[in-house]
Amino acid sequence: MSIFRSVFTISFYISISRVLGFIRDITIAQYLGVSMLSDAFFAAFRLPNFFRRIFAEGAFNSAFVPIFIEKIQDKKNGKADPQADLLFVRNIFSLLFYALLIFTIIVQMFMPFFMKLLFPGFFADLEKAEMLIALSRITIFYLIFVSLVSLFSGILNSMSKFAVPASSPIILNLTMIASTFVFGTLVPNYAYALSWGVFVAGILQFLWLFTFTTKAGYLLYPKLPQFNADTKKFFRKLLPGIVGANVMQINLLVDSIFASSIAGAVSYLYYADRINQLPLAMIGIAIGIALLPALSRRIKAGEDDAAIQLQNAALEVGMILVIPATLALTVLAYPIISSLFERGQFTSNESGVVAQALMFYSFGLPSYVLVKVMEPAFFARGDTKTPMKIAIVCLINNAFWNVVFYYLNFGYLGIVLASVLSTYLNLGSLITILIRRQQFYFEKGFAKKMVKILIPSLVMALTLYLMRQHFHQAQYTAKVLQLTIMIVVGILVYAVSAYFSGSLNILVKSRFLQRKKNEPVSN
Repeated sequence: MSIFRSVFTISFYISISRVLGFIRDITIAQYLGVSMLSDAFFAAFRLPNFFRRIFAEGAFNSAFVPIFIEKIQDKKNGKADPQADLLFVRNIFSLLFYALLIFTIIVQMFMPFFMKLLFPGFFADLEKAEMLIALSRITIFYLIFVSLVSLFSGILNSMSKFAVPASSPIILNLTMIASTFVFGTLVPNYAYALSWGVFVAGILQFLWLFTFTTKAGYLLYPKLPQFNADTKKFFRKLLPGIVGANVMQINLLVDSIFASSIAGAVSYLYYADRINQLPLAMIGIAIGIALLPALSRRIKAGEDDAAIQLQNAALEVGMILVIPATLALTVLAYPIISSLFERGQFTSNESGVVAQALMFYSFGLPSYVLVKVMEPAFFARGDTKTPMKIAIVCLINNAFWNVVFYYLNFGYLGIVLASVLSTYLNLGSLITILIRRQQFYFEKGFAKKMVKILIPSLVMALTLYLMRQHFHQAQYTAKVLQLTIMIVVGILVYAVSAYFSGSLNILVKSRFLQRKKNEPVSN
């Protein structure tokens, strides 16, 4: 099948998950708004959610997929023991299970210390700090389940079975929505209800992926692991991969330290980041997940030029999708936030503040997406150390600008700007190193294609800007209707402009639409 179809499959399920995520966040805004409870819950959810993102959205795949695909291909070619792939994944499962269990127990024992380290600003308020610690003791168990779910997802993704792993986050969002109604009257407040929802969601996601992984022929359970060459190779690549593939997520964790000192900032950044994550997930993460196995197969087969050409196609498709998304988020930031969240405890004042954060986040969206397109070129070659080294430089850069903007009194917007500057540094470094190593080049006519992509995006943005002038505060239904009309008109204007500019033709002719011979068929 074509890589495009794989991307579409992943993006489709991610989009469903994100829509449910918005409903979840609307529910949270309704009951918690921007308050001490919302800050405490978002902070308590940050650590396990951080692990969910770094494992599910890059780090685990970067270390696991190339090795696992090599095992599968060697088995098919008769070069390895028929049980080698199963032994490998069972060892990884067992090692992860025991390591995560020990880590969770340690964090439980020393939860006040870890929370004070991550969110020092919360401890200026004793009630807020106690709430954070109590909620974190519940949500931390999600870390175990979601990390093991990432192993199951890596197995299925390597077999070009993308639908089930991509649908897993839907369970999280549905469970958290249900938790406000199921647990809301049984616990002291809605922050507790949501925290228990996170706990239950982890169990359900684990059972969902476990079922399909077992059906695929990989029954996994804890056993005494073997530290053989394959497991050592995996863990040597995992730690650099965690750092290298998740600069954005680690930056968000660093940002939390600064945000905890600014009243409401944790909540402001959470709501804004949730919207910004939609195009990032549907475009960047979807492309990255589908691209890594395809690149790994081509590089393993010695087809280096074919791999570079495929990555150029991924870059072009990413730009076709992310440029209009960036401009749309920038122009429609306030209507989006106001329409989605403004109700109950979430007032028009919060809408304005969060909209500003979203607008600044959107400035970095092209870089966030294109980093996900470029990183697989390293991971497919078994190189997780180079992205890690770049990530460390970017983390230092992010911390530096956080300090500068903090003392310049930029407030929460300084935190966003620091992240944006860091991610562009990350993207530039990745591309520069790949070109120097002759592992990537821009195909002829790339600049001309970018102009074709930019023109319809600007036409769409101008149209949305003119329409936004007529957006006004009204009842909830009226605001949603106004936003829907603007989005639909924007899509139509972009589609027509893209047709005449020729950018749609770039997508139609893309290698993403072409199936490579002997490419595995996904579900």
